[in-house]
Amino acid sequence: MAFWKWWTGIVLLGLVGGFVQYQYSLFGFIYDKDPTRITLIIGLIFMLTTIKIGMESWRQQFTYDNTSRTDLLWFSSDVVMSIGMVGTLIGFLLVLTTTFTDIDTASPSAMKAVIGTLASGMGIALMTTLVGLIASIILKFQLVMLESYDEKI
Repeated sequence: MAFWKWWTGIVLLGLVGGFVQYQYSLFGFIYDKDPTRITLIIGLIFMLTTIKIGMESWRQQFTYDNTSRTDLLWFSSDVVMSIGMVGTLIGFLLVLTTTFTDIDTASPSAMKAVIGTLASGMGIALMTTLVGLIASIILKFQLVMLESYDEKI
């Protein structure tokens, strides 16, 4: 039953992701607003880990091999969250190192540039954190389903 629970979850995740993409073009927005491309790294790790979880659930259900091989998968779920936090620090560093050098407080155009840099850096910080946390939650949910394959529904 482990594989079918995983498959159902992935299909539902794909449907929700497709709806959000259709309505809000979220993936394009994230790609455009993250110059560090940290969210792409998180997404790649998420996809590879999800595929590996699917392979493990297939193995458990159809080969009746009950040995646990999920240590690296649990580590990956923590890595995506940690990379999101690194993105937060990078966003804050971009704000703090580039914004407050040679500020001309008398010039309205200079102040607009400072506000734009602040918003961009804070956007990177919050976006990478959000993507990392969501990816970690989804991976951990998949892993809990994988490890509870022998329980009754």
